[in-house]
Amino acid sequence: MSEIQADTVVLGAGPAGYVCAIRLAQYGKKVVVVEEDDLGGTCLNWGCIPSKALISAGHFFEQAEHASTMGFTVEQPELDLSKLIAWKDGVVKKLTGGIGMLFKSRSVDWIKGSAVLVDGGTVSVETPEGSVRVKARDIVIAAGSEPAPIPGFDFGDRVWSSTEALSPEEIPQRLLVIGGGVIGLELGMFYAQIGSEVVVVEATDSLLPGTDPDLVKVVARKAKKLGVKVHTNAFARSWEDSAGVARITVEISGEESVLEADRILLSVGRRPRTKSLGLESAGVKVDERGFISVNEQCQTSASHVYAIGDLTHGPMLAHKGSAQGLVAAAAIAEKAGAAYDKRVIPSVIFTDPEIASVGLTEAEALEQNIEIKVGRFNFGANGRALSIGKAEGLIKVVSDAGDDTLLGVHMVGPNVTDLIAEAALAMESGLTTEDITLTVHPHPTLNEVFMEACEDVHNLCVHSPG
Repeated sequence: MSEIQADTVVLGAGPAGYVCAIRLAQYGKKVVVVEEDDLGGTCLNWGCIPSKALISAGHFFEQAEHASTMGFTVEQPELDLSKLIAWKDGVVKKLTGGIGMLFKSRSVDWIKGSAVLVDGGTVSVETPEGSVRVKARDIVIAAGSEPAPIPGFDFGDRVWSSTEALSPEEIPQRLLVIGGGVIGLELGMFYAQIGSEVVVVEATDSLLPGTDPDLVKVVARKAKKLGVKVHTNAFARSWEDSAGVARITVEISGEESVLEADRILLSVGRRPRTKSLGLESAGVKVDERGFISVNEQCQTSASHVYAIGDLTHGPMLAHKGSAQGLVAAAAIAEKAGAAYDKRVIPSVIFTDPEIASVGLTEAEALEQNIEIKVGRFNFGANGRALSIGKAEGLIKVVSDAGDDTLLGVHMVGPNVTDLIAEAALAMESGLTTEDITLTVHPHPTLNEVFMEACEDVHNLCVHSPG
């Protein structure tokens, strides 16, 4: 067994792990990264990037079908699925290849293999060439998450996880989606746009549980226009393959029904990948769900072992993992003030239209007995939104009634996944809604909707009917 000495070993090369590794190298540390799959982790290979590439293609497909509203005569578009998947794979390859170049330029070593912690300063790695032992002062665990199963629905040819849904060999005529959360609705709407008959089965009483209901209503209306059928308070109990067709037994509001589909997309959430890492050997504690608790420096119960990304508590978001990776690197390098602040973590959902949020919802603020003021403005009254033919949606601002600081901003509409950054920066800086209104926003732009929603907090929105 060969042995390598490093300052830090990072387990996982997703958005949390690779960012942490590069930052540590920038701080002058000798870094070894262990990753058993391709660089980039779930996000770049089987999650954020490939899904958004396909979703972008779905939007284009739908826009081409409705080009006549702008005066263009366009033949009915046809989809070459193999070319679409090849294009998506090309986007992924360009980004993952970029990580490899960054590793090389910063002298970050990558060992391709599966890792197990031997103790708080040693990692054993199984590679195709044999076992390697890596010793380091600090260990960063960034192993990520995996799709969560449910009883009776094992992943396979007929039952897809998001991974299979992103590289289909053919478009299913009928797709049943179990779980109306972020992944289920993003991919469900994409398949509806390219011609599948989509049915969504959601266990709670609403799509996108935990999202502001005013935002969900807008997306639900668009899903209905696309022909997506939604069953809430519904549970998928079992399924059987009958002559190449999946027959799914679903309990809907207490009554059993049998639905048929060509494929089943199981998207009920993800779970942390912590079971096989040997965490107990290093003194790292996990909770009953497999998550690792960390402090503000992303340090675990073991003094020189850190954890970042999906396997820590909080939202499973790539940018959350990257932020934690930078904090962990700074803490390891003993940089003063390194701390992870979970209060201002934006959330983005690439449905049609998009959803983006940061901070407290109106309901959450009231639950905390905070006296609030709420302002809103619709994209339907925005010149830029009308001129690009995307006028559905609104922006809602929740502010503290006492000092006018921003508590939360919630958006649904065109390009809001980009617009939310302004709101996050404002909240991070402790700005008030008045600060936003006094900031001159260029015209005609979508950003003006945020400004006018802030004006509405004070009943001073010029373009509101009152």
